[in-house]
Order: sequence, then structure tokens, then C-alpha cells
Amino acid sequence: MSAEIPVEQFDPLAGGSIAAIREGLVRTRAGACPVPHIGPGLAFVPRHGTVLTALRAVDQLSNHGNFTVESDDGDALLPEMITQADPPAHTALRALLRPAFARRVIVDAEPWISAGAHELVDRFPAGGPVDLIDEFALPLTSRVISRLVGVPPEDTAELTRLCLVITSMLPARFLGTDAWRRLEQYFTEAGRERRSSAEPPDDLLTLLARGEVDGRALTDQEIAFHAWQLFVAGLETTAYTIGTTVHQLLDDRSRWTELLAGRTDLDNTREEGLRFASAIRFVVRSVASPLDLEGQPLQVGDRVVVGLESANLDEDVFGPDAHSFDPHRAGARRHVSFGHGIHLCLGAELARTEISTALGVLLDRLPGLRLAPGAAVEEIESPMFCGPKHLPVIW
Repeated sequence: MSAEIPVEQFDPLAGGSIAAIREGLVRTRAGACPVPHIGPGLAFVPRHGTVLTALRAVDQLSNHGNFTVESDDGDALLPEMITQADPPAHTALRALLRPAFARRVIVDAEPWISAGAHELVDRFPAGGPVDLIDEFALPLTSRVISRLVGVPPEDTAELTRLCLVITSMLPARFLGTDAWRRLEQYFTEAGRERRSSAEPPDDLLTLLARGEVDGRALTDQEIAFHAWQLFVAGLETTAYTIGTTVHQLLDDRSRWTELLAGRTDLDNTREEGLRFASAIRFVVRSVASPLDLEGQPLQVGDRVVVGLESANLDEDVFGPDAHSFDPHRAGARRHVSFGHGIHLCLGAELARTEISTALGVLLDRLPGLRLAPGAAVEEIESPMFCGPKHLPVIW
């Protein structure tokens, strides 16, 4: 362990290197208090079982305001987005969007996801080097979510850039920023076009613009917020998971060689990547009614930081080597990277398909893939997201 930080002083919101954060999480999970306070009215849930309990407590822990821990975060201005809504609004919104993520839709998407991955590899220079994040993982996920949402290819790069500006700010507030104003304007205008079109395309923007929730049409603002949240949710986290999984396979290249020899472990490798990567480190809940969480009293108005990354590294669930990457790990799928309960990510199976497809294409096309000699893998700078900012590779 590096610098000794008392458990009660560890702040999972402060950011830092992956190693430093995960050392702090180890100490916090091992502490006597299962739900330590990390600030006034702010509690942290670090253990797997307690995280599941918190995510199930939808009547006591509100999903509203889960983008930020700031008390004055401007959430009163937000419409009821599915990522921040509670039942019954959440139930109605999920019912509207669920058909777009049905199993048949994901199965039908796999061929064109694969074609997109092959096209990106076609652009690689012979032998490399390439940055697997900037030139493969992020372009792939942005193409996929753009097609599903209904963003034309010529607009994808700029919308991706604006979304990355916003996610780099979280968990601080983002409303009122130039990036947000431009995104809101773009999706508002796109929603209006879908409403006025005689033959709108079959995409999520059309579903939002033409659909109803509890018998009413969505407002322009609701359409813009929903379209943005769907776009950003399918963008960064899946790309980081692809990057982290490939990094771990190449860091000990025997893992890559073994996967080349037998693809039967591809699904479990993907799940271990999702567990180990923990692309979203935490979500935030607000206490709506008093409750005791593992014996710790929480009062109305308190905020609860639910540690998804910490739960995914819990030694009591995933074993004493939980901080290592093991493609054969039994029970890897018990991770909570997609959340749990009624707020389980709608796009979970889409993300799984993208990760598996990306890995399969790289194995097929670049069997000699390896980390570029002497190249450091740079981490993104975010307290909320985890993953490699750059991943230089050759083959």
C-alpha cells in the first residue's frame, strides 16, 4: 500500500490515479463502518452486498440528481429523464424506450457493428502504431450510438466531443455550459424535425418525438434531454471497457494468446472486463425517507454515493485476487457495472455485443496485437469515470 490515509478521510470523489483510488477502496471496505460518511450529509457505500441493497431501495433512495453530489445542482430545471427518474415516471419512460433495446434489435445490429469495427481496422497503418481508444474503441461506440439515436455520420464527431466535455466535468454541474447549450439545441432541433417529417427514420429520436408517456407527447426539452442521455450513455463507458479489457489481455500477453487459441472464453473475458474496468465508478442517490443502511442512519436530504467500482472489487465476493484481471474468474457476471434492479442499464446487452464484437474483430484481424514498446497507458482524468485515455498498440 502507498500513503496511509485513514479510512474516514478517504474521499472517492477526489479522483486520482486508479492505483491510489483502489487502495483507498480496499481500506474503506475493510473498515468497521459499512456506510462511512465522507462529508456532511454525504455517505459512501463501498461493499457489494450493501450496494445491491442501496440500488434496490428505490422507495427510500431517490434516483433524482444522480449526476452530481452538489446540493445546488440545478436539477429543478431537469425534466424527468430515465436516468434520474423514480417510479412511476421511470416505469413509463422505460416502457417507451425498451423496444429500441429489445433482444432482436441487438441481434440485428451485430452485423453492422462488426462491419464498422472491420472498417476502422482497415484504416490502420500496417503494423501500427495506433491509439486503440481514439482510432478504434471510441469511434466504434460513437458510430453505434449515433446510428441508434439517429445522428448523421457528419455530426457524430462534434457531438462526441461535446459529450466528452460534459462527462469530464461530472460530478460537478454541467447545465448552463456552452457544451450543454449546443447539445440541447442540436437535439431539440432534431426532435422537431422528426415530428414534422412525413416519413421519419426508424431511430430513437423518432421514438421520442412521436411516442407518448402516460398518454402525453414529450416536450421539446424532454426529447433533447432523453436523446442526449441515450447518446452519452452509449458512448464513453463502453469504449473504456473495450480499452481496459484489451489492455489487460496484452499486459500479460499469455491471456491474448490463450483467447486466440480458444474463443469459448470470450464471453467470460468480456464480463471480467466489465467487472475489472468499472467504467462508471459510482452513482449518486438522495435520501427521500429516513432509513438505516447496514445499521447506519441516513436522513432525508442526505446524499449517498453508491460505489459500483468498489463493489466490483469486493474481495468477499470476487476473491482475494479481486484487484487482478482473470479471464477465467468464476462469477465475474456478478458485477454491478450496469447497475441493478429497476435501474439496470437499458443498453446492457448492446454494450455486451459491442465489446464482444470489438474483441472478436481484433482477434481475427490483428492476432499479433501487442502494447507499443515503452508507451505509457494514460488514464482519463475523472473522479466518476475509469479507463485508458490512450492505448498505443502495434502488431
